[in-house]
Amino acid sequence: MKIEDTLSDLKNAMEKWDYPIQHPVKNSFVESITNRKNDSNNSPFLENLADELCILFVNQPDYVTFLRKMDGLEYDGVTLFSLSVPEPVIKNFFVMNEYYRNNDDYIDPDLAERLVIGENNISLFTYDTKTNLFEIRDSASSESVYGSFDNFANFLTEILSAVK
Repeated sequence: MKIEDTLSDLKNAMEKWDYPIQHPVKNSFVESITNRKNDSNNSPFLENLADELCILFVNQPDYVTFLRKMDGLEYDGVTLFSLSVPEPVIKNFFVMNEYYRNNDDYIDPDLAERLVIGENNISLFTYDTKTNLFEIRDSASSESVYGSFDNFANFLTEILSAVK
């Protein structure tokens, strides 16, 4: 199934059950990531995260297609983090990745090496910029991988299959 069909079906289901649908990410935001220049005013953490996000955008155009339809989602226990909406409306990608990579309690080495893009009640959804794979990982034991996907369309179909 094409990503556009999956997203259309998803939006219809979300509307049917009165789930809020986030506005799309602005094209200027996507361009600011893909055409970015390092800004010495930003923290090294933010620079690194933006570099990895750029890799995701370039390698996975279906993810960008998703963002151009809706900036994150919360649907029946499945969450994909928003890039531009501040919390608490929907969990924010930057806030959540800072938590997983830069907190005072514990930094999980498996998550520190990946972008965490979402979650459900038992799993974390990650993207590995080195292998170009989306992964479904156990949230309690992140070294356990339930599934790996080389494209966003198949990954999205899989994570939504549990809620249909």
